[in-house]
Amino acid sequence: MRAIFFPFQSLMVSGSWACLGENKTRKCEKASGLRMRKIKEEKSYCLVCLKVCSSGLYVGLFCHFESHRHWRIWPRKGGRWHRRKSASALPLSPHLRGMQSLTSRAYAPRPSIADLTPESYVDLLHPTGHHGRPALLWFQEEIPGSLCASPSALNLALPGLLDGRAYISLNRFHRRRGARQLAALNALYADLDWHKTACWRVHQSGEVKAAILDTLDIANVPEPSVLLNSGRGTAVIWLIDEMPPAALPRWRAAITALNEVLANFGADRASRDPARVFRLPGSRNEKSGKQVRVEGGSGLRHDFDTLSDAIFRASGRPTRAKLMVARAKAAKSTPETPAGASTPRGLSPRARFQLIREDLDKIRMSHGGTIQEGRRNIWLHLYATALTHDPDIEDIEQEIFEAARRGTPNLPDKEVAAIIRAAEKQASGSTSTGVLADGRYHYSGDRIAEMLDISGEEARKLALRQVVPAKIRRERRAAAERERRARTGAKSRTNWLAVNSASRTRPWEDLGIGRSTYYKRLKSGTLPEPPTC
Repeated sequence: MRAIFFPFQSLMVSGSWACLGENKTRKCEKASGLRMRKIKEEKSYCLVCLKVCSSGLYVGLFCHFESHRHWRIWPRKGGRWHRRKSASALPLSPHLRGMQSLTSRAYAPRPSIADLTPESYVDLLHPTGHHGRPALLWFQEEIPGSLCASPSALNLALPGLLDGRAYISLNRFHRRRGARQLAALNALYADLDWHKTACWRVHQSGEVKAAILDTLDIANVPEPSVLLNSGRGTAVIWLIDEMPPAALPRWRAAITALNEVLANFGADRASRDPARVFRLPGSRNEKSGKQVRVEGGSGLRHDFDTLSDAIFRASGRPTRAKLMVARAKAAKSTPETPAGASTPRGLSPRARFQLIREDLDKIRMSHGGTIQEGRRNIWLHLYATALTHDPDIEDIEQEIFEAARRGTPNLPDKEVAAIIRAAEKQASGSTSTGVLADGRYHYSGDRIAEMLDISGEEARKLALRQVVPAKIRRERRAAAERERRARTGAKSRTNWLAVNSASRTRPWEDLGIGRSTYYKRLKSGTLPEPPTC
């Protein structure tokens, strides 16, 4: 089921109902290309039933009827829809199940937030107790300025920035705004430049807002948390439970699907950058002279998996569950990798940090059993972090104390006690596969190698499995991929060309036969020997 909206002016219809038809091979998103037709018993047609809603727009439900089904939807008094079938019709198509009625109550105003102050808007986007810091960007007399700080610090700086252009990030970062400094994904969003579309530029902001909400409602996508009027366009924002930077590919896939759902409203397809900023409510759009304001939204925060599945279904893409099933089927047909063939992948946090502990012990032994000064605190912190991921350790304080006695005997007791207290606090929480959900540190192997200054040569010499630089990890994965291809019978390009170079050497000319005859005899094994001089 797809939804499509038509401007009132684009279809001059003298009545509250109209029906249109269009062949299914045409792109129905091009609403301006549709023309009026009578309903006929034609096969393989898409019928669009339209009704004028309170916003002055035609709202259309858009169904595909297979060639052997002849169901039609007809209006009747009271605004309800009923189904009528021809004498030769088969049982109801799955496309129409559950579509019983559509009344004006479906388009009644929804309870929402509106006209938030800049400080309330910042607090809504970035509540306290989360990872990372939001970024603020502003221009004063075309001179840019930026600040990446806590929400409370940003709120102190807001009053002096609202007279000009001011922007705020929806995601959070470590030290500065940038994809490499990303700390947590906080929202899904779409930037709708409807003022650039021929279809919507003639309408008021309120009418476009109603059409956007109706599109999402019919597509079964939850109402946005925030509807931001940027002065010319509209930004639709869904706040989500924060996600780690590792989820960036899934986040970008959801953004792409969301842009497809809202493509009719001029969705900006360049909005897949996690460092993107949006205008701050209370500031002024220098292009239109209008003030930016929040004009609606539920104010709710959503679970990313549930929200992204709804968006994927609305855009016709597979959900996460379907992808997992497909990957499981593909994994069953893939031969297992022999032990030690490559760096372990897909390990649980417990198994991965067990390997990290082993690597840390190898590094300690390479230094004569104790860590040199300047790396002692870091090494013990990393070892304690690895212990927090093992739920079977009953006395983590004693384990860290023993590790300090072996590896960092000269480390002050005060620093050892501080590391123990932090590790006990982290280990007290429940374990989880989520990087940001359990409160523990989830260092990557290349990050640990960077902290301990482990070179690629040292990682090879000590046969480290997890604490390796990123370059060594890529080399190992490439080597493992070559071994996997060799096991499955793949050939190098040189070997393949040695056997499949007939198009260049043209051996059929030496045999005095045609090309087709050559390949037929090659397949049957009846090729004659080439003539010799």
